[in-house]
Amino acid sequence: MEELRRMLKIYSVLDNDYRLNILFAIADEPDISFNDIVRKTGIEKGLLAYHLGVLKHVGLVEMEYSKRSKKITKYKLTDEGKRVLEKLKLVEKPANL
Repeated sequence: MEELRRMLKIYSVLDNDYRLNILFAIADEPDISFNDIVRKTGIEKGLLAYHLGVLKHVGLVEMEYSKRSKKITKYKLTDEGKRVLEKLKLVEKPANL
């Protein structure tokens, strides 16, 4: 029953076009920066930060701080995120990505 509840929570989180677009953008380009996700999806920064937080909270994406010449936040799918995308093979990739 616990596994079912966890999957229902994940699927309810994915019942949002912004979050699906973000997930596909990260899947297409692992270790993508926050600003690149903004450019790729066209989602405003504040809204993107919120939706990335939701995806991170349910364990679909993870972030890593990288410091080169400046501090950059990079995002990638977790193993759970990869499994969920595999299960969603019936879902087509959005045309705008």
